[in-house]
Amino acid sequence: MPKRTTHTYSSEDAAPDGPDSDLFVYYCKHCGSHVLITDTQLQKMPKRKTDKAYVLDKKKHLARLNISEAGKVLLKRGEGKLEKQFRMNCIGCGLFVCYRAEEDLETASFIYAVDGALSTVAAETNPQDAPVPPCISQLEGGLVQVAIEVEDRAQRSAITTTQLRSTIM
Repeated sequence: MPKRTTHTYSSEDAAPDGPDSDLFVYYCKHCGSHVLITDTQLQKMPKRKTDKAYVLDKKKHLARLNISEAGKVLLKRGEGKLEKQFRMNCIGCGLFVCYRAEEDLETASFIYAVDGALSTVAAETNPQDAPVPPCISQLEGGLVQVAIEVEDRAQRSAITTTQLRSTIM
């Protein structure tokens, strides 16, 4: 019989407001789906030496996950040691994003976030909705102008004048 999982979110789980917020939201780096809400920055957490995964202690920090279970994997580590991982995938794309050492998510002491799998920036669902930076402007005749500011640190300048123009295809 299949397992049934229920996720309940409240206003405490809402996206943080402003830079002084106590919550940090992490998204899948591949598809931009919401994966993790925590009260600490992953970059400040210790990393495992074996796979460079961020170690999130659930006894000290909040960890609200939006994942799908991906099953158990046994990894062979040096000197005949075996490591048991209960993996968790992104709901949006199925990317392996986190794992734990215990089978039950609720009783697991630690969550290990795979290095490079999560981002603090959500991906745009539609590239047309992405704002165009102010340094890029469209000119007449289908040309695009990109303003580039070059800081000259050399004693003698190698660039005198630069104009970059491109035609939109």
